[in-house]
Amino acid sequence: MSKTTCVVAGADGPCGPVHGHGLCSKHYYRWRTHGDPLKTIMRSPGGLLAELQAAAHATGDECIIMRFTGRPFIDYEGTWMNASRAVWTIRHGDPGERHVLHTCHRGEEGCISIRHLYAGDNAQNMRDKVEAGRSARGELNAKHKLTAPQVQEIRRLIAAGQSYRVIGERYGVTKKSIGDIGTGKTWSWLPPKEGPA
Repeated sequence: MSKTTCVVAGADGPCGPVHGHGLCSKHYYRWRTHGDPLKTIMRSPGGLLAELQAAAHATGDECIIMRFTGRPFIDYEGTWMNASRAVWTIRHGDPGERHVLHTCHRGEEGCISIRHLYAGDNAQNMRDKVEAGRSARGELNAKHKLTAPQVQEIRRLIAAGQSYRVIGERYGVTKKSIGDIGTGKTWSWLPPKEGPA
């Protein structure tokens, strides 16, 4: 029988339906954010805006980490957005379709320093994720079928003239997967194998 009441019900007000770990959405969010379902960080709306304003006009090179665990989202001028996007908007205006990216790669920790932010497109955002090690590519991807050494061997076989179909059958993947490796559509970040072919 599933629980319908939050395990911390009544601790600080009425709870809603249970979501994860036996907690209502309010307590689950606090647990994910702070590691404690009862912990809150009280800020007045003016205090949060002052913190964002200070980050938007920062002159130092150090990271400015908000007092949250992870990437904080806020309601800024009636729009729910990432805190770093709010800082960018305060300083430079709405970036529109562009992403607000981090040069320090500490955005996941909550850095909001304007000195560490820049506007870029989705492709740049994906490149930044790879460079920062936040991308589940290759063997880090739960759906991977090949390993890095296998991909390097596949490249060698392609260069030797073997057909994509034969290579695919050997490794249990489709001809298209082999073609994508051959053209660099997939596994392009993997450097060539060192040493003799």
